[in-house]
Amino acid sequence: MEENDTEIAVLKKIFKGRLDDLDIKIYQLLREDGRMSDTKIAEKLGVSVTTIRRRRLKLQEEGILQIVGLLLLKAANVVYADVLVKLDKEARIEEINEFINEALSNPRIYEVTEYIGGDYDILLRFFETNLERLRYHIDKFLRNRQKRIIEKYQVYPAIGSPKAWYKSFKLKF
Repeated sequence: MEENDTEIAVLKKIFKGRLDDLDIKIYQLLREDGRMSDTKIAEKLGVSVTTIRRRRLKLQEEGILQIVGLLLLKAANVVYADVLVKLDKEARIEEINEFINEALSNPRIYEVTEYIGGDYDILLRFFETNLERLRYHIDKFLRNRQKRIIEKYQVYPAIGSPKAWYKSFKLKF
């Protein structure tokens, strides 16, 4: 089975029939170039522009597909780290929500993920120009919270995300 066919089969299984081959192929093309027109997608897939536009809009309206901009950190020579946070068992829900909202509004944090169970409760992904500044901003964000709601945290500087972030910039002027 070809790699593309394998991905289609896996996505169809995960999405339990909500996506068919055409939906997944539209997603794959937009994943490679989010600015690709419906006309170009239709040409590549051999179907009408109307069919592509209708399918893409339906996926977007259902909230399954969202076309977003993505900063390619490695290509921009930016450093980043995953910070795993264990919340204190005594922390009040209001304090936890305030902490999460502050993380969401912090421009140096590009992802916040909550976990259920396990050793850590929250993942914060920070980025900065160099490791020294990265460490400074991680410590600054977490330091005064550690006594109130954070039991512990662990910092893992990343060296890359080959599947997600290694794509080349496609500059179009």
